Order: sequence, then structure tokens, then C-alpha cells
Amino acid sequence: MSTVVRNLRVVRRMTAAEIAQQSVYRGAWVIFMLANICVPIISLLIWRTALANGARLPVDEQYVTTYFVLLGFVTMATSSWMAAFLANDIRLGKLSSWMVRPASLLVGFVANNLSEKFLKLFALVPMIGIVWWIFRDSMNIPAGPGRWVLFAVSIVLGAVLVFTIDILIAALAFWMDDVGALVQARVIIASVLSGAVVPLALMPDWSRGFVDHQPFRYTVSFPVEIVAGQLTGAELASGLAIQFGYVVVFGVIARLVWAAGIRTYSAVGA
Repeated sequence: MSTVVRNLRVVRRMTAAEIAQQSVYRGAWVIFMLANICVPIISLLIWRTALANGARLPVDEQYVTTYFVLLGFVTMATSSWMAAFLANDIRLGKLSSWMVRPASLLVGFVANNLSEKFLKLFALVPMIGIVWWIFRDSMNIPAGPGRWVLFAVSIVLGAVLVFTIDILIAALAFWMDDVGALVQARVIIASVLSGAVVPLALMPDWSRGFVDHQPFRYTVSFPVEIVAGQLTGAELASGLAIQFGYVVVFGVIARLVWAAGIRTYSAVGA
């Protein structure tokens, strides 16, 4: 337990330091978040136009509007960008400097991830608030706080799942010269299967069994569905259980692969 507490303290301090450092780039965060929200807004306008012109979809206008308004926030909150950086540190031998530190090797990446998301919120939330206000009459707003609590829990689990998948991919750099192709493949596959491009509710019926249970759904689509959709209590419980199960499974696999990689790692000074 003392190791966990120590790592949490290190993460807190490093996150504070990262926030102080990254706050210099306030203008950049605004630009990044504008780009982050533009695609969902364009998709929202396209799908609303399709519905207005008589397109028959398995979901209504409220679902589509709520989904795309929340999509920019959820994709940012659950995102991870450290696979390529960590793989590069392994390939170039930079991991050696981390191995002599008293905390976990990954706390620096955790702190960076948390600090950037913290700063991005200040730019993104007002933008989403404006879009929310414009489309407020077409939004599906849960009446009580229960759905919002589950939404928050699901976002945390989704963020941990994405981060864990990134660790797993980066750890392959212990045996591969370049994992860049795998990183790009993960981004492309995840963008489709997570629902970041097209809501999974619009996928064809023949794909439902696979689409509903594959892990990427629980990184973006499922958290949004908690608010936008009409999931029953049983569907919410089973969805959260599956999401947590994926976190555990990928966490165990990533830990085993990382440990095996550390045992084989060698570099100048290591």
C-alpha cells in the first residue's frame, strides 16, 4: 500500500508541475479544442439534415443531437497519446533514466495525460456549453443525477482502458524496432469502432453482436449512450461490468507484457 500511496503523491506533484509548464501554451489548447469539437458539430449538422429530409434511422433527433454534443468532451476525456512517445523512449534507451527513480516508470505519462486534460477542459467546456445552448431544445437531458454519476464513472473507466491499451502497444517496442504502424492502426480502428466517427447505433444489424461487445465501444460510445440513449438498468449494469472487465483484462495483459519487456530491456547506462 505504501508504494501505491507514494506513486499517487508523485503523480499529484508531477501533475501540478506539468500544469504549470503546459499552461504556457493556453492559445494552443484553444486551437486544439476547436479542432476537437468541429468534427462532431459538422457530423451533427449532417445527420440532423438527413433526419429533416426524411432519412429513416434507428435513433431519433434527440439521440443524435445529444450524442454529438457530448462526443467532443468524451473523446478528449478518454484519449491517450503516449504510446508513440513511450515506444520512442524504449527504442532510444531513454527509459534508463526512469528506471533509477523511486516511483513507477509510467507516472510521468500519467501526470502528463492528467495535466493536459485538465487544461483542455478550460477551453473545451465553454465551447460545448455554447453548442449545448444552441441545441438545448433537441437534447436528451436525464432528469436525475444518477445517469450523470454513471457517465462520470464510465468516462474514468474508458480513460483507464485507452491508457492501458496504449501501454500494451508501446511495450511491444521492447521487441520491435518500430510500433508506429500499430499506433496508427489503433487510432484508425478505434475511431470507427469506438463510435467517434459514426454512432454505433447506426451500424448495420448484422454487426450488432460484435459492435456491442468489442472493447472500443467502452472507450467512447458507451459513456455517451448512458446520457443520450435509453439504456435500461440491466443494460447499464451489464455495460459497466463489461467495461470494468476490459479494464482488468487489458491491465493484466499490459502488466505482464511490460514486466517481460523490462526483463529483456538493455541500453547504454541501463
